[in-house]
Amino acid sequence: MVYIIIFITIAVALGPLLSMLPSKHQRAIADFRERARKVGILVQLREPKNIPARLQRRSDAALVCYSRRLNVEVRGAEPELWVRCRSEWESRSGSPVPTEVKAVTENIDVILLTEEDIQVFWDERGGETAYGWVERLVQLGIEGQLKSR
Repeated sequence: MVYIIIFITIAVALGPLLSMLPSKHQRAIADFRERARKVGILVQLREPKNIPARLQRRSDAALVCYSRRLNVEVRGAEPELWVRCRSEWESRSGSPVPTEVKAVTENIDVILLTEEDIQVFWDERGGETAYGWVERLVQLGIEGQLKSR
């Protein structure tokens, strides 16, 4: 009987502590953000703005922005916005979508190339494959290689 009371007491004490441990998904997100920070990518918890009405995103899922400033020699280029719409990727300018953008994982919904930086909006799901695409898109953007061909 004493052992049962001790076991219950320990279970009551450890239960709340164990529930505070991060889940597998939360640990993966923390890992993605730490890796991004190490390669110079800024992570911001914000949604994309100023998406034209004709470019409706295919989902309303919350997105996170991974961005980085462009290399100096690439800055000042023509801005572009690519959005994964219901059927396929579309660009704000109407230009053909680059093959790199068409090939990305389904977890990336918006890519914004401004005069100063590249911004990739994704849902932080999809594991290593999705994160690899985010990092690759950012790298192509800062080098000026993410344009229609």
